[in-house]
This record gives sequence, structure tokens and C-alpha cells, in this order.
Amino acid sequence: MITLKKFTEVDNKTIMQAWAESFADYLVKMQLSEEAFFGRMEEFSLDPNLSSVAFAGDRPVGFSAFGRMDGFSWCGGLGVIPDFRGEGASVLLMDEMVREAAGTKFKLEVITENERALKFYLRYGFEVINELFFLEGKLDAIPDEWQEEPYKLSDDPLKTPWQNLAKFNPQKTGSRFSLGENKSFVLKYQLSERGVEVAELELADGTNLSDALAALAFRFGTGTGLFLNNCPLSESVKAEFLASGFSKRISQLQMVKSC
Repeated sequence: MITLKKFTEVDNKTIMQAWAESFADYLVKMQLSEEAFFGRMEEFSLDPNLSSVAFAGDRPVGFSAFGRMDGFSWCGGLGVIPDFRGEGASVLLMDEMVREAAGTKFKLEVITENERALKFYLRYGFEVINELFFLEGKLDAIPDEWQEEPYKLSDDPLKTPWQNLAKFNPQKTGSRFSLGENKSFVLKYQLSERGVEVAELELADGTNLSDALAALAFRFGTGTGLFLNNCPLSESVKAEFLASGFSKRISQLQMVKSC
């Protein structure tokens, strides 16, 4: 019989065991230290009072990480260890999150290639509203003309990934770049030790991605790393990035359900 306990009812070692074993065979590496795991919980406003560990007897066999904020809720992780998949743990965990999400728009992301998880969420009534990309590459060209000015982006809280709400403040990270010849683009970004971290890119009509990359190379320096994190892109712009030498790390389908 599968039972659930909240994070606040178990010790950190048990939570970390459930996380590590559930994601041991995941499509991307998800192993975290205890410090990094609970730092992620705090950074993304995941609530230990609403997050659960699933047990088969005394053995932790799965987990869910969950948060609520401003009319939205988010699944920040759901996993079951391989030996107990198909035994009902994921259903109990999801049912619990759906109850906790009552009165909100419940959001989550699933890796595009994770067909099993996608089918599971679709059965619960989640709908795909966006595809989000993680891309990385280097800036190398420079433009003849450019200008940057602060720009307030009109965030759609439904389509803005939960993680980016925490990481990117639109009051501080939005810029409009003017390139001459009526070309421009809007960027939501922040600087990190890696380089330029991008959450959103909007190209004005008539502006090519190559124009934007050239302006960013001039602004931040050639050779600077550019990293797109959970960034929505059209198929054509994604193709331009890949043609410009950027590599795709993963993509995720953004899903939502009214609870």
C-alpha cells in the first residue's frame, strides 16, 4: 500500500533518497546535493508543507515538490523510483497536488521527449500552451549601429515559466535594443558567471536573429556565452539559433490545468 507524508513530516535524508532514486534514470541529469535541493525549494517558492514523499511501507518510493503563489501553482518535480512505477504512487502524488492547487492555474513543464510523462499529464487535463527551449552558444559578430534602453515587458503570468518569475525581474532585466533601419528587439536577461542568461527574446518585424546576436556581441563582448533558459521561441527563430552554431540542451512543454 502506498501512503504519503509531507516533507515537514520526514527528515531531509528521506526526501533526498526519494529525489535521487526517482530521477536516477531521468532523461537529463537531476542529481543535487542536499544544500542545492533545498536551495532550489526556497528559490522557487516550493512549499515543504504542500510537498510530499510517497512510501511503500517504510521505503520512500516517490516525491512531489509543489508551490502556490498569486493565483498560480506549480509542480517543481514529480518522480517515482523505477521499481514502483505503475503501482499508483504517481497518481496519489498528482491527486494530492491537484487538491492543493484548488482555485489556481496549475502549471508544470515536461521534457518534450518524455512521452510517458506527457501522456500522464494529458490524462489529468493539462494542456500544452508553449514550448520552452534551453540553448547555448557564443556571441561573435558586431553591428554597425545599436542602442540599448530599459524596457518594461508585459509579462503574461500564465505563460511565464514559474522558475523565470523567481529569477528574472522584468523591472530590472528588460531592454529594448534599436539597431537602425527600423530594426529592434526586446530581451529579458540577466548576467551570470557563465555569461548572458536569457528568459525572453522578441524580434520586431524585419529584424533577423543575426542582427540581434550582433548587437549582443557588441554589448557584452565577442566570445561571451549566451544561454536561453526556459525561453519560448518560434520554430523559425529556433532554427536560426541552431544554424548560428547554438546547441540545444533540452526543450520542455509548458502545460497548465485550471483547478
